Amino acid sequence: MSGRVMAKAIIAREPVEPLAINLSLEDVAVHPPGDDEILVDMRASGICHTDLVLCSVPRGSIGINYPKVPGHEGSGIVRAIGKSVKSVEDSHPAYCETFAQQNYLGCQGSMTVQKTGEVVWSRFFGQSSFAQVSVVSEASVVNARELLHQAHELDLFAPLGCGFQTGMGAVQNIACAGPNDVVMILGLGAVGLGALMTAKIRGCKAIIAVDRVKARIELAKSLGATHTLDTSSADFTSLDEAIKLIIPAGVSVVIETTGHPAIFERGLRCTHARGKVVFIGIPPLGYQFSFDLSEHINHGRSILGCIEGDCIPQKV
Repeated sequence: MSGRVMAKAIIAREPVEPLAINLSLEDVAVHPPGDDEILVDMRASGICHTDLVLCSVPRGSIGINYPKVPGHEGSGIVRAIGKSVKSVEDSHPAYCETFAQQNYLGCQGSMTVQKTGEVVWSRFFGQSSFAQVSVVSEASVVNARELLHQAHELDLFAPLGCGFQTGMGAVQNIACAGPNDVVMILGLGAVGLGALMTAKIRGCKAIIAVDRVKARIELAKSLGATHTLDTSSADFTSLDEAIKLIIPAGVSVVIETTGHPAIFERGLRCTHARGKVVFIGIPPLGYQFSFDLSEHINHGRSILGCIEGDCIPQKV
């Protein structure tokens, strides 16, 4: 392929006010893919909390750059491939997952603003799916040709790129939960539900699902939660007390997906000796929390971070 492709993209520019999000739909020129890259016509994209957080912080904070095209839950059709690409061919349907070792900051060189020639940071989490056409790292592409029964199903693959992959990997790859574990999942969005289903598949002996949205709680029940807690209920007092009534010794695995500081801390307190807490949700920038280190060491608890479930997309 030679020449650039003109497309529209959602560009994030540096916030003009603290924690505000400065997005605009603009015309961009997308450059041909490099040797290990794939040009994808995006058909659908999910929106992740991480997209919003990383578009709301000042330039330079945690390495953030502007302007950029966010989005990391894309699915689409392959338009062109680099000469080293082996996993897909032109016109193959594909969905774009995020390789756990991929640079979430992206890079420059594959996209410019059509009107001004300004260079845009792209390949955000390997893909920048908030564009009609995007250059994607081959490491972030999964060939969906054998997975589709009908063409419209490709749209449904977009959330697999982050949400469900991350929840699955948190349980399977990071917590390594199994039949002897009691798993508590805090937050029942795509990540939490992915974690719940994985805990069910792996035969965990109890799965406690926690949220404040009744519809999500009912869905969690249908997907295999053995216990549910509605934090919006009038008779709900505290997470600590509620867990003691269910599992007096505490849970062995906590999957925290909300990013809410108070939930972080309560989740840790609900974990029994040698338990594991996996943090996924992004808290406010600069948030710090403290705990009794001696107690933590003596109980042998583990606090674990989670990026994309520590997954290699093609092997998920």
